[in-house]
Amino acid sequence: MFGALQTKFGLGQAWVGALIYTLAPYRLVDIYVRGALGESLTFIFPPLLIWGYSRSSTVILIVGWAGLFLTHPVASAAFSTFFLGYCWVNKKKFNWWVYIVALLISAFNILPTLWLTKLTYYSPTLSDTLLMFPTLPQLFHSVWGYGVSLPGTNDGMSFEVGVVAWIVILAGTILAVAKKDKQLGYLSGAVLLTLFFILPISKPIYQLFLGNIIDFPWRLLLCVVFATAWMGAIISSKILDFRFQWGMIALITMALVLSALPIAHTDKYWGEDKDVAFFARETGDSYGEYAPLTRETRDSAPFGERAEFVSGGGEIKNLILKSNWQKYLIKANEESEIRINTAYFAGWEIPENCFVTKRSLSHIDDSGLIGCLVSPGASITEIKFVAPPVQKIGNMLTLLGIGVYLWILYQSFYLRITKRTR
Repeated sequence: MFGALQTKFGLGQAWVGALIYTLAPYRLVDIYVRGALGESLTFIFPPLLIWGYSRSSTVILIVGWAGLFLTHPVASAAFSTFFLGYCWVNKKKFNWWVYIVALLISAFNILPTLWLTKLTYYSPTLSDTLLMFPTLPQLFHSVWGYGVSLPGTNDGMSFEVGVVAWIVILAGTILAVAKKDKQLGYLSGAVLLTLFFILPISKPIYQLFLGNIIDFPWRLLLCVVFATAWMGAIISSKILDFRFQWGMIALITMALVLSALPIAHTDKYWGEDKDVAFFARETGDSYGEYAPLTRETRDSAPFGERAEFVSGGGEIKNLILKSNWQKYLIKANEESEIRINTAYFAGWEIPENCFVTKRSLSHIDDSGLIGCLVSPGASITEIKFVAPPVQKIGNMLTLLGIGVYLWILYQSFYLRITKRTR
């Protein structure tokens, strides 16, 4: 963010914007409370878009857009709207072909996500979107905690925007009106509109269509963080008195650092008493959202063996155990049924004697797995995961996008250097 803002402002202004961006309370919530890896990585790429637009660099813009598409779908949609509006207000051309190249590079992830997610339990409505609006007082002050978002105001995590950010929003709105500054006007307007969509007042719009897109309205705080950082740099650049300007920069620096120090750490919730299994669950698909619909529930099923006899008996020897390829030597004493404790999903190729299981146990969900009927004696059972057609198409489009990007790099650097040497 510092490098991006420095292309438009001086060192001091870039420092203010970068510090507001880095030490925003919501950033610290993502890192230290939620452990939200994807959303934390998202914050890398919007500054690249500022940098790319400032330098009219297609090379940087493509990386910025592709990075957004690959890290977080809600963030990419929100920032696409944000920058489209910015280009329209400031009469800058929105580089659609750059956007398309970035989409091509991201296709290996985007296409399967759009096509195959419908085969899972995932839906934004699982998060009770209409119950997860923070209140306006919570945006000003929330008790810092290490829990989760809950309906009502008893949330275990903070949604506060931050004192410095609120001052920036207020000052930016006043300056935008007084000075008729288009850039500040757009940024302050975007912040106010975003806050509208974060608060319960926007519930009717979520009921119409946004509830199927955004799971937690407070996620949009990422746009507020970005816009206030940019506004902070602009506002500090408006101060013409050199001494006052640097005094304000020092004051903002102290305020941000002092407010961040008490909260920029983990709590006993993430302490040393937790084993590896806890972190595997808490930082993964802990709510079974991506369980295939072939399973009757989203409950996890911690089976002890990769494959086991359900009826009959004998011996199972594991020959190959990979994420996309499993092979077993089965020695059955009689007509038997085995269960491979791997969830069936589009792409798994299974033998004719195998099938997708229905639930047969009351204490644990054993549905949606792979069952096989085996005859007495020794036999081999093998299952393989092969990329579905939509994944193959996505891979090909990504290769095409990378090829186009390499050609752009060639045009941008090699030919320019060649011309200079001539």
